[in-house]
Amino acid sequence: MVTIDNISEGRGAETADSSARQDNAASCSNSHPLEITTEDPVDGSTDMSLADGAQSSGNGHNLAGLTNHVVNTLREWYVLASDSIADILEGRLIQQPSKDVWLLGRHYEAARFEQNDASQGWMDKYPPGFVEDFSRLIWCTYRSHYPPIAPSAFTTDAGWGCMLRAGQTLLAQALQLHHFGRNWDFSWESSRDEDKRRSRQYVGIVKQFFDDYSGTSIFSIHRMSSIGKKFEGKDIGQWFGPHGTASIIRKLAQEAKHELNVYTTTDGVVYLADICADEFQPTLILVTSMLGIDRVNPVYYPFIQASLTLPQSAGIAGGKPSSALYFAGFQGDELFYLDPHYTRQAVIHRNDDAYTAADLATYSCSTPRRIPLGRLDPCMVFGYYCDTLASLIDLRSRIDLLADDGMKTLLTFDNGHSPDTAAVRVETDVGTSIQPDGPSKSVAAISTDAQTHDDAMSLELLPQSDSDSSGIAVSEGSGCSVEHRSEGSEIVLEEGNASEEEWVTDM
Repeated sequence: MVTIDNISEGRGAETADSSARQDNAASCSNSHPLEITTEDPVDGSTDMSLADGAQSSGNGHNLAGLTNHVVNTLREWYVLASDSIADILEGRLIQQPSKDVWLLGRHYEAARFEQNDASQGWMDKYPPGFVEDFSRLIWCTYRSHYPPIAPSAFTTDAGWGCMLRAGQTLLAQALQLHHFGRNWDFSWESSRDEDKRRSRQYVGIVKQFFDDYSGTSIFSIHRMSSIGKKFEGKDIGQWFGPHGTASIIRKLAQEAKHELNVYTTTDGVVYLADICADEFQPTLILVTSMLGIDRVNPVYYPFIQASLTLPQSAGIAGGKPSSALYFAGFQGDELFYLDPHYTRQAVIHRNDDAYTAADLATYSCSTPRRIPLGRLDPCMVFGYYCDTLASLIDLRSRIDLLADDGMKTLLTFDNGHSPDTAAVRVETDVGTSIQPDGPSKSVAAISTDAQTHDDAMSLELLPQSDSDSSGIAVSEGSGCSVEHRSEGSEIVLEEGNASEEEWVTDM
């Protein structure tokens, strides 16, 4: 199984040229979004040189860096101009009261500032700690000058890989949640063992998105494009949609036997029997949804916002028409996003694996950008990370409560297997039997004879989502062990019992 320790320690097939190391520029500029500077508005630096091996690679890299700088600057001006015009047309330039901020399940109370205090910058309008938290999001963008994506000659994904990059960004946040929890801050310069451990883990996460075919680059643009061509029928260089991106992430995780299980659904139904077939594995649930025709139906606005307040939220990969974006939070009716449409040179593998904050600076951004809900494209992927069975049950309970309050939700839970699951193999005292799936809404029970086996068990799946979800008690442990009381009934899943059955599912 691929784990972060394997990656961060550099094990696996990996090639590097330590003499060709990039001098990655700093993260996004903190200048006002309408303030034009001579710096790269994305990288915050005019230095396009390389730190090591600049003379050997010479003018080619400098020219590439200058080209990216110009293109990124033009992109930035275009975004600022178009957003400003849209704000004027929508009457959004009127000063609005300060509102609370949410970022991936974390709440920041509205910042208090004096309206007439000219000494306060525009970033001070955000609550304390929010910008720092936002800057710790891993940001995947277009890259250039990486090895060609076989069998094509593409050495950049600029112009076609934005949704794949948005999917990478969502997955990167899920991996941070997996390894750090929600408190993922650390100091690169600290000598504390905990900070050193976290910095190694952070490097291990980012390396999974490096742009090559090395063994540690599990979710590289190269592998995503190749899987898309094989299973989605997309030629390399074609634009991918949210559904295809979610399917690619799931397939790559399966092939790598990744420590993170990836579950996808296109109809909004999460089949619990598919997720909890044996011992529970930390799971990223990807829900692909179409929330309108040309624009998002306003009836779904509350759920989009509520989704980003959930502690399980890993964000949303969506965008505006023809431009993919990654959404991580909101303030009022505007979503905070990371934009993948900026081209940076690919980061080169290092033999010693000793990356610094400067080496990976282009994977972070400290300038929050916002987009109104009314400008969103209706097709998007919602991500939810559940590290334990308790977290999965908590997610279900929270979604049920939203639905009970009258909110139009996109997510429901079913106790059975998905229709795509071919069969469930159950070992009994008689032998092995293959049982096709029953109706998806049934509350099935699979049991062995308690009088025949001393270790016999009784396994009943949880009640359906439309049942009363109050009174849930979840025991600790990695096995599927849950006690759920609902409307006078009592259903018990004893710890470790699930592993005594051999369930074979076609995920």
